[in-house]
Amino acid sequence: MKHPEWGYLIIVYLFLGGLSAGAFFVSALATLLQRNGDTPAYTRVARLGAMLAPWPVIIGSTLLIFDLGRWYHFWKLFMHFRWTSPMSIGSWLLIAFTLITLAYLWAWLSAEEREKAFFRLPRYLASLNRDFSAHRRQIALLGMPVSIGVGIYTGVLLGAVQSRPFWNTNLVAQMFLFSALSSGCAAVTLLLAFRRKDYDACSFQLLYTLDICLLALEFFIVVPYIVHGELSVQAVKDSLALILGGPFTVIFWLFFLGLGLLLPLVIEAFETLPAWMSQAGAVHYRTSVAAVTALLVLAGGFLLRYIFVFAGQMSAFR
Repeated sequence: MKHPEWGYLIIVYLFLGGLSAGAFFVSALATLLQRNGDTPAYTRVARLGAMLAPWPVIIGSTLLIFDLGRWYHFWKLFMHFRWTSPMSIGSWLLIAFTLITLAYLWAWLSAEEREKAFFRLPRYLASLNRDFSAHRRQIALLGMPVSIGVGIYTGVLLGAVQSRPFWNTNLVAQMFLFSALSSGCAAVTLLLAFRRKDYDACSFQLLYTLDICLLALEFFIVVPYIVHGELSVQAVKDSLALILGGPFTVIFWLFFLGLGLLLPLVIEAFETLPAWMSQAGAVHYRTSVAAVTALLVLAGGFLLRYIFVFAGQMSAFR
């Protein structure tokens, strides 16, 4: 049997790229939902998402470059653009998304934070120190479809390899998209949980409500993926044996689906239900529970990519 060509660097890249896409999506949504900055909860969520969004995708893209056989030739990807090449499309998409997230982060920096950023830079760059806060909504509108594209792309990259029956369905891209958005939402929730001095129940309610929707959508993609595979050609049925009695069965059903998807979904619904039913204002959320739930969602997002990268490659060798 051959050894898989894609290893942990690819898994980490897929996870971090999706996490950035999700964090930006959550932040942009919060920015677009608020009116005239009069909703502090939305402002807090939007700022945290903006501060987080650029860094995972930058780290992940760097890891992807070093995963290349000759990493110093990565620049050749940008010498041409091919509509038929998922790698070419993805490379330019990542560049566009990274620039948008950096511009969006800059729009959320205060004057003091911008001064600190320029403190050690040459004086001739001082003209770049401008306030973009008035353009937050425009950047959010521009970046939201790009972030969705990045979230989908992490699944398209696998689905484009037709020789792997475990990947060869459009449902993989949809699954990765909802997982990416949920992971970004969980990452923002984790940051909010650590900032206890800035506790705000409305922010938790917004993030929980959004993540419940995303986790539910992810679950209702996972189920059709399995059903579709069982009704497909024999090669796809054989590949699904990897998670239906094969080496990835426990990690898929117990750790990913159980602990990384369904358990957080139940916890978040249980925590949010009183707020939905309450007529007397915000309900207190436990930050420790929020942190644990967010970590479970993040672990589930990572395990999804771990399973699909390795199981998909093994499915070509059986």
